[in-house]
Amino acid sequence: MKVRTPGRYPFELRLLHWLLALLLPAQVMLGFAAEHWTPRVISDALFPFHFKLGVLILCLMILRLGLRLRLPVTADDSDAPRWHRRIRPCVHALIYLLVLALPISGHVIWVWMGADRTLIGGLQLPAFFVPSDDDETGRALAWYVHVYGAWTLSALVSLHVAAAVFRQWRRKDGYIARRMGFGRVRSA
Repeated sequence: MKVRTPGRYPFELRLLHWLLALLLPAQVMLGFAAEHWTPRVISDALFPFHFKLGVLILCLMILRLGLRLRLPVTADDSDAPRWHRRIRPCVHALIYLLVLALPISGHVIWVWMGADRTLIGGLQLPAFFVPSDDDETGRALAWYVHVYGAWTLSALVSLHVAAAVFRQWRRKDGYIARRMGFGRVRSA
């Protein structure tokens, strides 16, 4: 029985995948540093950068989602165990959902704080809502989504990376480079 090898993703999706793969850990570390840095002056300087990077990540993720729905993507290996074929799309969907939800929840927190929403070139990001002075339930909910969502995203991305590395190690077929890499693909 010949095993069908998974094909390569379109260039645009590969580029956005690796760009987000670099930006997301940097954003998590930046958020952690801004939240827990001891000198408040440094922390206060990091938060606006964290906000702007979050807006950039949101824009890139929306672009990636649009391209993912529009561009043809080759199927993955069909010889994977059934449980694996079922859990893979769930993990990917959760990653997409969290990468979209985290900047939105961050925006809610940022608006509630009354912080400056100026982006690059003086462009002002609209507030999209007016926070209530009486009830801070929305702010608390956004904070929980933001913090626990970041931890959940970190765990899911770690699982995603571990699964890809394990698959490549087990089959020794250059899966990551062939599926998501750049440069020429060696024929199997």
